[in-house]
Amino acid sequence: MRERRLFRGVPFAAAGSLLLVCAACQHVERAPIDAAANAERLASRSLGGPAVREALARHDLPVGADGSWSLDHFTLAAWALRTDLAVARAEVAAARAAQDVAGQRPNPTLSTSTEKVTDAGADHPWVVGAALAFNLELGGKRDIREQRAAAQTAGLEWGFGEALWNARSEVRAALLDVALAEQLTALDAEETTLTRDFLAWVEARLARGGATTPERLAALQAANESASRQALDTAVLASARATLAAAVGVSSAELAGVRPAPPPLAGLPELRAADVARARDLALVNRLDVRHALADYEVAEQDLREAVASQYPDLTLAPGYLLDQDQHKITLALDLPVPLNHGAKASIRRAVADRAVAAAKFDEVQAAALAAIDLGFAQYEASRGALAAAEQAEAAAAEAAASLQRRLAAGAADRGELLAGRIAVVGLKRSALDARRAALDAATALENGIERPLFPESSIETSAEIGGLLVGQAQ
Repeated sequence: MRERRLFRGVPFAAAGSLLLVCAACQHVERAPIDAAANAERLASRSLGGPAVREALARHDLPVGADGSWSLDHFTLAAWALRTDLAVARAEVAAARAAQDVAGQRPNPTLSTSTEKVTDAGADHPWVVGAALAFNLELGGKRDIREQRAAAQTAGLEWGFGEALWNARSEVRAALLDVALAEQLTALDAEETTLTRDFLAWVEARLARGGATTPERLAALQAANESASRQALDTAVLASARATLAAAVGVSSAELAGVRPAPPPLAGLPELRAADVARARDLALVNRLDVRHALADYEVAEQDLREAVASQYPDLTLAPGYLLDQDQHKITLALDLPVPLNHGAKASIRRAVADRAVAAAKFDEVQAAALAAIDLGFAQYEASRGALAAAEQAEAAAAEAAASLQRRLAAGAADRGELLAGRIAVVGLKRSALDARRAALDAATALENGIERPLFPESSIETSAEIGGLLVGQAQ
């Protein structure tokens, strides 16, 4: 009777254990995505939203009384609104949650067995047993998993920093394009007015017999080309503004409600070779992609440690109790894998090869950074020389136009000469603007090489912002 009662109690004990396990389960609500509603949410992102306001307040960057937004304003807005940064932030949160999983010890396993001896005449035919199996990981495998997960998290955090810098770089490039396009369209408008005035002057002279038809046709062609150039550059300005809106993460209509503060394009900094050399040395160690590649190498290092640790097999101990036909027994099972078909040598060789790949990639990242900085500095130096020459030519032409104005006032020159001189000055201003664009492009390459703001000046340090922008992620 006692065996029968024990046998009947096994299902109840199993059911009770199952109920306890179910009671400890965590319930997570479903989160379906409504594509239409989500699209509406993205389209309604605003520069006046709470996320942007909080970011500006945190950095003590209120919007000016004139409603102008600087590069730092737009950068903080982009960091709060852009979806690619939200993805990078979510990946860091997932990696941090994975760290908790990596540090867990294996749960023990409860196993039960029930048998009935069918031999005739058995007084106590039932065999009932239970065992609790503990998996013992040897070779420091748990510690290796934790360190590998930490390295992966660090890599994703540096990757988030790279995304922050890339967002700032895109906003900066778009803002500079808007400023350059605005100056270009202003020059186009001035040139269009001057060429029309010159055409009217030629036509007036032609009516009096003081000009020829070819002169009128040349003036007409210049006026038409100027008007066409103005229309094309106006389209470029509209495209630059749309690009800036996309870089910030808002619609063009939303961006139209604020006034981008153009950076002082004439204030490019002078950089000494020694300063760039120091910045290069720091960048080769502290650049975001360098730190990311270093974290990836650490992951490969932990993979190798895991492969080496796999030589030490996991041990499973399962102490238990067995009621064998009215005989009470204590059992101890031992599970140990037998490396009959393969050992750990192949896995170790693969891990060593993967580590070599990670090391080569780290070399590649540092070499690319070194080349980008050196090339950017060389281009910057050359472009500043070209810009100085263009600005000198512009100043000389402006002085010549002023001299023509004085001669016109003294009656020693006619209005046509003055208009032609002013048109030449506009052309030289456009050449100087092209040279300034080339210098800005070189400054951009150098800035991206050292990953520190050069122009315009900024109060935001990207590397220092990583931790603050990841606050609140799963730990």
